[in-house]
This record gives sequence, structure tokens and C-alpha cells, in this order.
Amino acid sequence: MKQPPKKSFKTLRNTHVEDYTPLFSRVALSFGENGKFSHLPNDQRWARVKAGESDPGLDALFFQYARYLLISSSRPNSPLPVALQGFFNDNLACHMGWTNDYHLDINTEQNYWIANVGNLPECHLPLFDYIKDLSVHGSKIAQDLYGCKGWTAHTTSNPWGYAAVSGSILWGLFPTASSWITSHVWTQYEYTQDKNFLKETAYPLLKSNAEFLLDYMVTDPRNNYLVTGPSISPENSFRYQGQEFCASMMPTCDRVLVYEIFSACLKSTEILNVDAAFADSLRTAISKLPPFRISANGGVQEWFEDYEEAHPNHRHTTHLLSLYPYSQITLNKTPELANAARITIERRLAAKDWEDTEWSRANMICFYARLKDPIKAYNSVKQLLGPLSRENMFTVSPAGIAGAGEDIFAFDGNTAGAAGIAEMLLQGYDNRIELLPCLPEEWKNGSFKGLCARGGIELDASWKNAQIEKTELRASVPAEFSFRISNASAYNWKMNKKTFTPEINADGSVQISMNAGDKLTVSL
Repeated sequence: MKQPPKKSFKTLRNTHVEDYTPLFSRVALSFGENGKFSHLPNDQRWARVKAGESDPGLDALFFQYARYLLISSSRPNSPLPVALQGFFNDNLACHMGWTNDYHLDINTEQNYWIANVGNLPECHLPLFDYIKDLSVHGSKIAQDLYGCKGWTAHTTSNPWGYAAVSGSILWGLFPTASSWITSHVWTQYEYTQDKNFLKETAYPLLKSNAEFLLDYMVTDPRNNYLVTGPSISPENSFRYQGQEFCASMMPTCDRVLVYEIFSACLKSTEILNVDAAFADSLRTAISKLPPFRISANGGVQEWFEDYEEAHPNHRHTTHLLSLYPYSQITLNKTPELANAARITIERRLAAKDWEDTEWSRANMICFYARLKDPIKAYNSVKQLLGPLSRENMFTVSPAGIAGAGEDIFAFDGNTAGAAGIAEMLLQGYDNRIELLPCLPEEWKNGSFKGLCARGGIELDASWKNAQIEKTELRASVPAEFSFRISNASAYNWKMNKKTFTPEINADGSVQISMNAGDKLTVSL
């Protein structure tokens, strides 16, 4: 190899900053007191948070650091998506059972949760290239292992397209892992509204995975529900007749993921005006899915039957995908199930020796954001930034959990934690956008620019004493949605600088219609 030309640190740094700045500068975030502790070095600021103090400036820095990590690890020309340690492999994860691979039962998905809301959609592209390749290998697995059409993959994968069951069925027998990772292509479309991407990339992957599910699922003769199985609720197990088991028919997470894929496919057929007969088969299948159930303990039932949890302290809560990142359970649509989700969360957190990892704590930020509980969401932010991070702000999978003999850096806590912070400031799902839905006292003053919502909307906002002072919404495509801002009648509303008086709905929201290029400004 030729020796590279010598360059000064200043030159290398300037080149690096010039390289990532066009992506990084799309978003800004401040919590009013960003500079209060900025005179302190990072290790001292981290130590304060670890000791239980608050540092809103460090919260904002952590958010932006996650975006930086994703920019550094996943670009359109990257040959592979982000693995368990991203671009920053210290070789520790390689010596674990995880082998620094692609874990499709939470970790790889979490690596990309910040991509869309954080205005980095092109950072998603290496993942989509990987899914395309995985689907080729996964079609052979679908045929050889299940005798089914379409494609599937399971919990663990690698750069060579491994898609089969791996290791123990406790973690390996999870064919809807393919559905979970594939749902990212639909999320990309929801944010960008890029119909060419939907036609050429997203829909073919979604359709083929849906074809697998339709072929794989069976009718339960006891109740006529359409069910998966045998499958698992990842890495968790239950007790039955005095024994511990992991595999069952239609664990709740499968119901969640099947519904997401079928619904995304159905919407895609309508948008693209294709495959009418296939769409009918999806509608029929959706109508046969079992409902969510509430367990005798008050939580969301994790399995089709109300089995006893073998490990109440378990880190995985895959059945709560229904709450986040999806919106099958919401405070508005399903209040009883939302309360059950809260009970599930609080039972896990209260369990003796709860497996508090970087990614499971990031989940808690996201869950509590959706439940609009700012105190508990922010407590989880502090727990993630403090005990579950280190001086360099890398999040860690702690020793003693999942076989780790020592603390090991893991990429997912950074990006999923940042997604949770964004969710506390901005929520956009079910064709509804809401500002500051879960704002803690520590962030009562602040601003952001450049965050994104589903429907092709980019937003800026500033607030003081927890009240929005000004927000601007920019539409990249025609959009219609419900916009929620507290005390909407107190604001001046302008579309493209022209004042208008909005009609305020009974729930306080305003119905908004925008064309591509429109700017909606709402200010005191």
C-alpha cells in the first residue's frame, strides 16, 4: 500500500467538517441554557448528569451527536448499513455472541430511528440496499425452510446475507424480523413522499414480505384468527404448566408487524394504483388478525395466550412496538390499551434487577414520549446520558446483561435516544402533527429548526415558558393534516405571508392544507 500523504490535524479536521456539515447543519436544537455548563469539559458535564443533575445543553449535544454518528456511519455511498457498533468498532462486540452483526430484533432498527425525523433521509439508503440484498437470500430461506413464497429473515444477519434461524430459538426463531426491518422503507416514504422510491424500492420489498406472511400464516381452528407461528417474542419466554417456553403461535409482536406490513402494502397499492386483487387479499387478512389483549396483570398481553412472564425484568418489550415506533396503540385512539402499555412499562421498570441497557432505556424515552409523560421521559433521558453512557457520550451495553462481561459501546442507544428526544418535541403520526407534546420543565425554553414530520413537512419552532412563540412549517409536497398547538386561537396564522383565521376543531387542532413549497407561519 502507498503511504498516504501527510496532512496536519487542522487540515484533516477542516476537511471532515466540510464533509459532514451540509447534512449536519439541516437541524439545530437549543434548550435555552445550552451555554450554562459549556465552560466545563465533557467528562465533567457527564459526571454531573450521572450523579443525577440536569444539563439541558448536554441533552441537545447528545441529540446532535447521534446525528453526527449516523452521518459518519451511513451515507449513500456506504457499502453497508450501521452494525451494532457502527463505524466505531472497538472489537469488543466482535468477541461477544453478538459478533457486532446485524440484529434485526431491535438494534439495527434503532440505529436508524433518528434518520427521518432528524432530516437525514439519505443516511437510510445503505440500509435499503442491504434489505434488497437480504431479500434475495431471504427468498431462498422462505422456500427452503418454510415452503413459502416471498422472502423472510430472522434475528441475526451479516454482510453476506445470512437470513436463516440462528443459534437458539429463544432469539433466532423470529421470521417477522424481516417485516420489522422492511417497515423502514415505508417510513421513508411516509416522510419523503417520494413516489418513485415507493414504486421502485419500497413496494417490491413490502409486497414480497407480505407474500411470505400470507403464505406462512395459518387459521387457528379454535377461533378462526389468522396467526403466525411457532414464533417468539424476541429473547423473552413464558411459563406454562411449570415449565419455561419461548415459542408459541402469534406472539403479540408478530401481530403488530404483520399489521404494519399489510397496511403499508395496502396503502401502497392505492397510491400506485396497482395490484387490486392482492390488495383485496390484504384487506381480508387484516380483518382476520386477532385484537390486542390486556393481561390479567393489566399490561398489554405479550403472547396470544395470557402466559405468566418467566422473566418480568426482561429488557425486550417487542409487543410495545405497537406504541412506538408504530401508532397502533395511542392515547387518542386506544386509551385503554395506552394505559395497559403504561402498566407494562412500569412493571418492567419496577421489576427486581430490570435489565437496564442503552437500547431498552432509549425505548423508555420513546414510550413515555408517546404517553406524554414528560417527567418519566426526561428521567430516562438522564439515565441514558448518565449511567448508560460514557465520557465521550457513546452509549454502552452494561456488563452483566446479554452475556456482556464488561461495558461495551453500542450505537443504538445514541440514535434511538435522540429519536426519543425528538419525539418529546414533535409527534407526527395518524396524519396529525403536534408540537411540544412531552416537554419537561428542564426544556421549558428552547428552539429547534429542521426537524421533519410524516407527510413531507419540515418544521422550525421556538418556545418560552413551555409556550410556542413561533413555528414555521414547510411542505415539500401537497399535504393535508391536523395540526395541534396549545391555545391555537391566540396565534397569528399566515400561509405564504398571507394572514388567515383557522377553524379550530373541538380537540383544539387545526386542519391544514398545503401545496408543495408552501410555508405556514404561526406566531404570537
